[in-house]
Amino acid sequence: RMQSGNLKYLAGMSLANLPEDVIESDDLFRAPLFKFHALYGIPKNFLIEGALNTNLVTWHFSLGAKWNYVFNKFSFALGYDVAYLFGGLRQFGFDSSIKGWMNYPNVAIGYKFSNFTISVKGELVLVTSLTQTADDLEVASDVNTFSGYTLTTVVEQALWKDNYLHVVLKINWVKYYYPQFAAISTFERLYFIHEFTVGYVF
Repeated sequence: RMQSGNLKYLAGMSLANLPEDVIESDDLFRAPLFKFHALYGIPKNFLIEGALNTNLVTWHFSLGAKWNYVFNKFSFALGYDVAYLFGGLRQFGFDSSIKGWMNYPNVAIGYKFSNFTISVKGELVLVTSLTQTADDLEVASDVNTFSGYTLTTVVEQALWKDNYLHVVLKINWVKYYYPQFAAISTFERLYFIHEFTVGYVF
């Protein structure tokens, strides 16, 4: 619930299980992803959101706008985010790099309880352009493709004043999951990848 002129921040970290056929191991492998988001309320029920997600190998910058409407304890939002990503890994036997643009149209609905909120968000993952290299050879190049979709459930528990504990379960059904770019996938299919995030909103 963002009023015009309000500014909020989110800092957190997420863990994801990467697909066995991509990492070529049946060991449980979790890839940490550090997150920092900023939201700013503007007039007419709009807000602007900027975000940085990184695992220190891949960097994902996004900027988007959302329109939200609040009715009693319910809230509803429509949004669109555009992201640029790049990364490179030249150690541990890897020689890979990536760069590209992605788009995320999204819709969310939330409900406010007495001291916490629950929100559910769905989004499409659209690849505008994406280029991936290995050993200086281009191994993947996509333009204007549909990568999949995600479903996110968020619980925010009030702590004190305008500070919240932020807990998220995000389910990805995507052909391309950018944090795993160094392990090049040779399969053209949707992967089921779930992320668990804990953050702090202030």
